[in-house]
Amino acid sequence: MTGPVSTEQVTGATVGTMSSNSHTATASTFVAETPERVWAALLHPGARWMLGANIETDFQVGSPVTFEGHFFGRQFEDHGTVLEFEPQRLMHFTHFSPLSGLEDVPENYHDIRITLEAAEGGTTVSIVQGNIDTAEHAANSTHQWAQALATLSHADGGRRH
Repeated sequence: MTGPVSTEQVTGATVGTMSSNSHTATASTFVAETPERVWAALLHPGARWMLGANIETDFQVGSPVTFEGHFFGRQFEDHGTVLEFEPQRLMHFTHFSPLSGLEDVPENYHDIRITLEAAEGGTTVSIVQGNIDTAEHAANSTHQWAQALATLSHADGGRRH
């Protein structure tokens, strides 16, 4: 986003359990911009706020989505499918990473929901990632989403990751 951005601290970084073998990671932040401006920052071509990934999709329900980039020095190309898309409010998609070492089958895909909600003076951005295989992986995802949101909202003092 252009111009100064004031933010609150990244909040809501929690790990939960959906069932005995499925865990959830959540993170949220407040961005002192309108939902329209935050949405534009999320979808800007070449935007790499999401852990350095370039996101490619047409955002039509049922369409493929790919995530390409470098993570801790390793190149990756993850993929999934758009499940729901409501401009300026919701992106919901599946996500699979070959780097996980898991088999590329539907039961190993994460379920990721990114929501924007207008709030006084800005927008609350929340991420919920479900169907994570271990508590350790859920904790790692929570940390990574908190970093991604800090980059998006400049809550990290303007440093870029």
